[in-house]
Amino acid sequence: MWGMLKPCCSALKTIKFYEAQPVVHIGRNPITNSVVFLATKISNEHCKFKWNGKRDATSHVEVTDTSANGTWINGKKIGKGGIGILKEGNEIAFGENPIRRTSPPQEDYRYIFRHMASEPAKGSLHASYSIGHELGRGTFATVMKCLSRTTSEWFAVKIIHSQAHKMATLFAREISILETLQHRNICQLKQVFFAEGLVLELVEGGDLLDYIDSRGSLHEPMAQHFTFQLAEALSYIHEKGIVHRDLKLENILLTTDNPPVIKIADFGLANVINRLTLLKTMCGTPSYIAPEVVSREKNRGYDHLVDSWSVGVIIFMMLTAQSPFVEDEMITDVRTRILKRSIDWDVLESGHTIANHLVQNLLQYFPADRMPLSDVQKHPWIIERGYMPY
Repeated sequence: MWGMLKPCCSALKTIKFYEAQPVVHIGRNPITNSVVFLATKISNEHCKFKWNGKRDATSHVEVTDTSANGTWINGKKIGKGGIGILKEGNEIAFGENPIRRTSPPQEDYRYIFRHMASEPAKGSLHASYSIGHELGRGTFATVMKCLSRTTSEWFAVKIIHSQAHKMATLFAREISILETLQHRNICQLKQVFFAEGLVLELVEGGDLLDYIDSRGSLHEPMAQHFTFQLAEALSYIHEKGIVHRDLKLENILLTTDNPPVIKIADFGLANVINRLTLLKTMCGTPSYIAPEVVSREKNRGYDHLVDSWSVGVIIFMMLTAQSPFVEDEMITDVRTRILKRSIDWDVLESGHTIANHLVQNLLQYFPADRMPLSDVQKHPWIIERGYMPY
């Protein structure tokens, strides 16, 4: 066998390529192609793989694109009549831009190429891990499940898209921050392969957004359980002079334990601060952004209290399954919309008196009036019932 395509979607099967067939035709026509994809987005003669027959460092595979809708290698379209070189660990997508895909799982023709004829370089990601299916995808990176070849433990690997190299500083920052953090409620960095990806702790219970979407508003004991862990983990990073800056339900991963343990992820926008330097760049997701991030009053910066605001939003959403904000949808400018929005306290007041007090302290407009997360664990709402044991 000289290579294989491992599907990013678990609904599809692995495709293997054998030495007896160094040239492989891929398309919709079952008569002229050895690999057949039946979706209408696939051309009858979609593309051709050609292995040069070598089993050494010179081994390579050419992909000739003959399709109407396109073939992508690592998010870059080859173009009809063009030739691309397929390398170990590359993602190849057929018939649809992998970033803007809309197909159902059975037509999600995205694969990771394994070049069996050429051994992966020593010390590389693919020499250390076997890459499995996709766990999630963002604008700049894809997260895949991976298996350690030495310990047989499962991890998650964050692979940076080739077109996102201009965002390299984000990933360098994420690496430098994660290397300093060791906490049970923070997704742990296991290994770094420069120019390839980050190997992270595997957290398989989904994220907090999915958890709320599937259950609706949470009962107070579960919301208290999550809040305590959030406050404890964030107090830990704040003590180290780190601000997350992009806290949201999607960045809070959950284990499969009962009750789930949270793992805070995605430190790409996090930054290190000290007493002399305040953050001054606008980062984060609009629904969770504190007002001082966009107000820039007298060119003042902001600090760890922006994370307090985000946690206030998260608690509100856990208890109500809706955003706390009433916004004027006619305002298109994001900054203006954030500064003019109001909080719908009536939604939270019903049956959540003590929790309401905590959220009000976290969602104070002025940072000086806002509760630091180190005080959340001492709040009566947390002490009231305690938090669930791990």
